[in-house]
Amino acid sequence: MRLNQRQLEIFNAIMINKSMIAAAAALGTSQPTISRELRDMEQRIGFELFLRFGKRLTPTNQALLLHEVVRRAFVGMEEIGRAASAIRMHNAANCRVATIPAYAEAIIPRVAQRLLKLRPAVHLSLHSLEELSLQHEMATTVFDLGVTEGRFEYQGVVSQRINVGDLVCVLPVGHSLSAKRILEPTDFEDAPFVYFSQDDPYRRKLDDIFFAAGVSRSYAVETTTAASVCSMVSAGVGVSIINPLTAANYVGKGVVLRRFSVGVPYSLAVWRPTRKAGSTAAEKFTSVLKEVALEMRATLLSAMEEAPHFPPLPLPARPRQ
Repeated sequence: MRLNQRQLEIFNAIMINKSMIAAAAALGTSQPTISRELRDMEQRIGFELFLRFGKRLTPTNQALLLHEVVRRAFVGMEEIGRAASAIRMHNAANCRVATIPAYAEAIIPRVAQRLLKLRPAVHLSLHSLEELSLQHEMATTVFDLGVTEGRFEYQGVVSQRINVGDLVCVLPVGHSLSAKRILEPTDFEDAPFVYFSQDDPYRRKLDDIFFAAGVSRSYAVETTTAASVCSMVSAGVGVSIINPLTAANYVGKGVVLRRFSVGVPYSLAVWRPTRKAGSTAAEKFTSVLKEVALEMRATLLSAMEEAPHFPPLPLPARPRQ
């Protein structure tokens, strides 16, 4: 079975445009041609791609699965075209970076800004992926770099870690716990808490710490990204503990940041396919990433040191005997 490029273009156009007529217009051809090529494609692969109800097409589950692969191929082709254009115009180096959503918001924009100032002739392509998807994509060596918090032990991929400090407590502005510079596990007793998802490794570490301290937090809500946690905290939903990079990105943005008495080290990981280890653009990106990460760590520590000091809250008066 061999599908030609034209059939893949037609299939992709139908999936994107939701109809044969719109797909034909997008490709500059006729609807009968689209219909004929689609039938030939289905015969070759041996299963139906669409359920037909009059002029309406509904993708089958098999079509949805196939389009995931086809879509990535077309994204890659578009990327090649953009890279070729950039190289022609500016002699640019190409650097494709995959990262998790937390870093796509907190640190990667700062790295991109500095990298382009230092070396404007870089065609930088950034993709935000969940951890499992990122691992799969790195295994296929589609990207030059992967920046995440997880460990990665696939053959053909080398990694290094950058320590950026400890996890940080995040509170709503005006919260009673903001009177303290350093928060103990016992301070969170019965406090409404914004949790990360259960498969998050740092969620499990924090759960172990609070369990060992005999502290029961009150479940407020569960979410998947540190930025979402901060938004929940800012809205007064609860308190939480987050990574220092996101915390640094939220300095002065509607939350209060405090140290946690139990040190939970946090580091980000940089993955690189072995066959791309000599990429100058990737090496420069990694170097700038380290610089920015350490600067964000220093900014966070400074912000917490400069936090206003409040006198201890008075203890309740003891009743007379």
